[in-house]
Amino acid sequence: MYSAIQTLRRTIFSLTAFGLMIVLVTACSGRSGSSTPPPQAAAPTKPPGATTSQAATAPPAANAGAGTIRIAVVRGAMIDTMRKLATQYMQSHPNVKVNVEEEPEGGAFEALIAAGNQPDLIVTSFGSQIGHLAAGGAILPLEDLPGAADLFARLDKPTVEQLYGHNYYVPVGADVTMMIYNKEIFTQAGLDPNKPPVTWDEFLAAAAKIDQLPAPASGDKIRGTVFWNEALTYGGWYWNVLQPIYLNGNQNQCLLLNRLGTDIVFDKPECNLAAFFDFAQKAQKFAPPTMEKNFFGRGIGMWLQYGYSWEPNLKTAANKPMVIGQDVGVAPVPVPKQGDTAYTTYGGRAYMILKTTPERQNLTWDFVQFLMQDANNLVFLKELGYLPVVTSLKNDPYFQDPARQPFVAALAHAVLPQQFDAADKAAVQVQAVYQAAVVQGQLTPAQAVEQAAQKARAALKTQ
Repeated sequence: MYSAIQTLRRTIFSLTAFGLMIVLVTACSGRSGSSTPPPQAAAPTKPPGATTSQAATAPPAANAGAGTIRIAVVRGAMIDTMRKLATQYMQSHPNVKVNVEEEPEGGAFEALIAAGNQPDLIVTSFGSQIGHLAAGGAILPLEDLPGAADLFARLDKPTVEQLYGHNYYVPVGADVTMMIYNKEIFTQAGLDPNKPPVTWDEFLAAAAKIDQLPAPASGDKIRGTVFWNEALTYGGWYWNVLQPIYLNGNQNQCLLLNRLGTDIVFDKPECNLAAFFDFAQKAQKFAPPTMEKNFFGRGIGMWLQYGYSWEPNLKTAANKPMVIGQDVGVAPVPVPKQGDTAYTTYGGRAYMILKTTPERQNLTWDFVQFLMQDANNLVFLKELGYLPVVTSLKNDPYFQDPARQPFVAALAHAVLPQQFDAADKAAVQVQAVYQAAVVQGQLTPAQAVEQAAQKARAALKTQ
């Protein structure tokens, strides 16, 4: 299972997003903070021939032109899924060749762009890579392309954000952070497996009870919870996983930065970052130091870092597959007090067209419209484990399954990560302080907030 987590590290959010253009080269930020928009791409000389309707019954366009386009995706199942869809597209577009290739290590496209060897389409993650590439002028604005207004009108509004006044990406599928818990362990600890903790205090009390369970003869000590602490050094994308705790603590009054991405706000009293550190410190006492001992080994009671796209890992659980609703429960991330709203953070995937030539851009846009037809987007979601961003698909029977409904319901209170480079820089510094304050226990919550603010502001000055 740990190898699955390592693979996830590479593919999760493609987010340079939070800082390294990294594995998830798009996690949660990507704007430089400048108010000057990047240069715009030349308008296509000829619009693609795709129909503006993207309904599942809409026929594929047959007059998209001719040529070859390259699609870069992360290693693994996404390559197979995208090749399947590309083959289907080429069958109705015999003059178009779609090559699906693996993205560069860590999702770092700058070298390819500098060499003029960039792919035409990338499948990135919500987050900083989007803003980073947009700020660098490497991405094609989409809002004025034929059919763009119809396409964006079909998408969940919270997943569509303009950067520098333009739509630079098309959301493909969503993910959300939730809490999963082991019902068998709950029963062993004398907890009601059908009543998961709602508040922070309830979570900590449950974790303490679970942590007191004797170790089974066949395994290590059972722990109350777990955090992916080694990911603190992987880049700022990991903040997207921790952020629901922070959002719940301030009831979505604050993210990391102001709306312009020019300065941090998390040190303001109303942002309640000290409460975030306090809760994390207390919860860490009932957790192993790393994810080497993970939830799917059946020795962890609760996990606040489970996304819907990790559902396939339940199949590889120790001894036999875990099943949501049977031995695994799903619940929102706990809140400070009863009656608070439980927020989560959007993860997910997005299509971005890199600037090349008008002809290639036209072909690529036509292919994107094909991919976003309901039936084709549903293939992507089912095979790769994402939630719908096309509003009509939320009513598809597949997402009405009781095991998926908690995740779909959580989308109502999902918050899009800040897609600035600055947000990534700030998140990296918060995580460095988290390491010292929570994992190593060297700082009080108030000291952690102060140090995080100092480090983040210093990092923003260097951008």
